[in-house]
Amino acid sequence: MILRLVWQSLAQRPGRSLLLLIGYALGVGVTVALLSIGDALVDQSRDRDLVGGGDLVILPAGIDLETLKTGGVSSLYFTIDQADYFYREVLTSPRFSEVVVAAAPWIDDELLYLRVGDSTIAVSGAGQIPSRAAALGVAPDMVTGRWEDEERDRRWMEPSDSMLLAAIDAWHLPEGEAAHDTTWAEWLYFNVVAPDRSEWIYLTYLIGGAIEDGRWGGRILATVATEKGTREYTADVAPDVIEMSLNSPDLRLGASRVVLDDAGRYRLYARATASDSPNDVLELEFEVTPDRRRYLPPVDVSPGDFPSGYVVPVLSGRASGRICSAAICREWVDAPAYHDHNWGTWAEVTWDWGQASLGDMGLLYGGVGGPGSETASAPDARFLFAVDDRGLRTVLPIDEITYRWIEASDGERLPESFILRARRDEERLELVVDVVHARATVRGSGGATGDRFIQMRGTIQVEGRLLGDTLSVSGEGFFETWWRALPD
Repeated sequence: MILRLVWQSLAQRPGRSLLLLIGYALGVGVTVALLSIGDALVDQSRDRDLVGGGDLVILPAGIDLETLKTGGVSSLYFTIDQADYFYREVLTSPRFSEVVVAAAPWIDDELLYLRVGDSTIAVSGAGQIPSRAAALGVAPDMVTGRWEDEERDRRWMEPSDSMLLAAIDAWHLPEGEAAHDTTWAEWLYFNVVAPDRSEWIYLTYLIGGAIEDGRWGGRILATVATEKGTREYTADVAPDVIEMSLNSPDLRLGASRVVLDDAGRYRLYARATASDSPNDVLELEFEVTPDRRRYLPPVDVSPGDFPSGYVVPVLSGRASGRICSAAICREWVDAPAYHDHNWGTWAEVTWDWGQASLGDMGLLYGGVGGPGSETASAPDARFLFAVDDRGLRTVLPIDEITYRWIEASDGERLPESFILRARRDEERLELVVDVVHARATVRGSGGATGDRFIQMRGTIQVEGRLLGDTLSVSGEGFFETWWRALPD
């Protein structure tokens, strides 16, 4: 019956029937073609020779392989944040040396614009490091000439200790509104503990103020602490005797200075006067040697609305030198040391911070909160970072930090202990810190309503699970917190 209707339609309306047949055939043909192209894209995305020669391809967040292959607009201008750190401390680190044979950075079909005379020309560019592409077996066949690593390629892959520290620890100039903000500040912070643990020093080389407006200067801040108490030392420095480098941590603040030598060691010189006694002068000279692979690269730790940069060039290291204070000089040899570097605007900013040495692992946590926050409590603004001699071990978001408070002999409320919990999927860590020594600096009206900057030293126990292994380690460290008002 259906066949008879078809023949009758063809006989009575041949033109219309032929047009319908052609249109239907075109639709089916386009569908078949699209399905074939989709299958080809999937096959290509699994072809290691077409995606850089690797078994594993690492892409920026939010980019998928099919988008890159089809040239979608979302594949333009992408970057992988901290790519050099990820290459050195994860992909080619000792931790994965038995798994990763070779790793290579790869920029493919990046859209570039060239200005030629009065015309703008769009071109497609690609970039590789020759030796790394060769290691993956995807180096191009050279018809003529040579294709070899340049010095900057080698510096990117394996910088010397001095080059690495100079790159991550250089000084900055404030930009935009921050250049006119009197709360702008940048500082190098060092923490050194006497070998017998009887004494320790907090040392800060700071510059700050509205630099472009000429309302700025420098300051040396030092706190020498023992179990019996602390003593503060300061020295203010005018702008005309300040010299800083935008290519390294080198700095001169009057008689005090920081120098990074060619071997990757920090040479510290500082002179300051006790806040309560002009006759008590602090003088120190230290050489700080970082432990290799124990560093956090520069990151933006701001939860938004204000700049806040942070880098830890020396998560752990050793210091040797001489310190004189209260008319007493002592030599410290092979003393545990730490160094970080902060910059940004600091109006009504709070923070949590901690650093601990746990045998072969170094641990760091931190985060800042902006105006209106009691402390740095936003979960996405706090992170926990752990490294060891084999490179990066983990980075986890912090779920909570819970303090237990006591009343000291002078009536001040101080933390007695606190618990920090961090987790992502199956990885989790719990830090239990018993505070051995705490010191509070109270701002504002005092009492429960005054801002409090609390520095702590204590012992730490860490339990959890990382990279599929159960972890249980202990050690000691330094910790800080800034509160607008203490909890009830």
